[in-house]
Amino acid sequence: MTNKLQSDAPLNGGAKPNVAPKAKKALKGARKDDSAANRAVAPESGIQALQNADQPRGRTLAAGSRSALQPSRAKRKIPKRSKGHFVGELVFNREEVRQRLGFASMLEHNAALCFIYRSDFWDIEEQLDALPFVLPNGKASNHFFDFRVTFKGGRRVCISVKPERKAQTFEYRAKIECVRKAAIGNICDAVLTVTERNIHPTELHNAKLFHSARDPEPALDARIIAGLSALEGPIQVREFLTNVGLEGCGFRGVARAIRLGQAKLCNAEKITPQTLIWKGEVS
Repeated sequence: MTNKLQSDAPLNGGAKPNVAPKAKKALKGARKDDSAANRAVAPESGIQALQNADQPRGRTLAAGSRSALQPSRAKRKIPKRSKGHFVGELVFNREEVRQRLGFASMLEHNAALCFIYRSDFWDIEEQLDALPFVLPNGKASNHFFDFRVTFKGGRRVCISVKPERKAQTFEYRAKIECVRKAAIGNICDAVLTVTERNIHPTELHNAKLFHSARDPEPALDARIIAGLSALEGPIQVREFLTNVGLEGCGFRGVARAIRLGQAKLCNAEKITPQTLIWKGEVS
């Protein structure tokens, strides 16, 4: 704990005290030393030290293992706020790249997370350039895809995110078929419409967990990998964390290990402290 600086307010009802020039110089130097001492940070201990070990602080991430935060690549402006929609941005990690991704609805947000945490995911772009196409009535028009997802094999899929009630209308289905003909072979290899019915609750739950655990914690992760390598059979996440001494602070580390293939689920289910896990490809 640092010492509290004394007040520099003038004494005697606000009148400035008479101080000799040499005394002023000495006082100024003392204040600088005291200020430097107060900027010192107390050492961390226990769980806090483990959680923060080897992690970049403040704005030092750009000089660390990952690149600086990359701006959104949206070609069509996404409003910063809306009365009728959930709008915003999220940040995802792709290898060493930290990328901002905008979304214009909760459905877009959820769809993006489910794509990002697929095992074959490579990249996702939002709000592509206008795609010219011809409507069923012969008139020229433009379409803006919500996302374009690139998979590790190089396949690119343009995504239109719509509520199920709109996606099932004859008007939309006729229009998206015209859009599909213009897009495939031009800007993508396939066109898909994603609605709330395509997002499984278990997949979304796990994607949100993986997203919250996307940044590595080297000291904690090393202890989890060591514990996984010593497993002799399936074990509940809660029991595993107790055995390795990380109860209360290691749940997201286990989620990260599952996503990276260092641990695997015994059953396809929502990841919770009761979930059974087994060692995967531990490195």
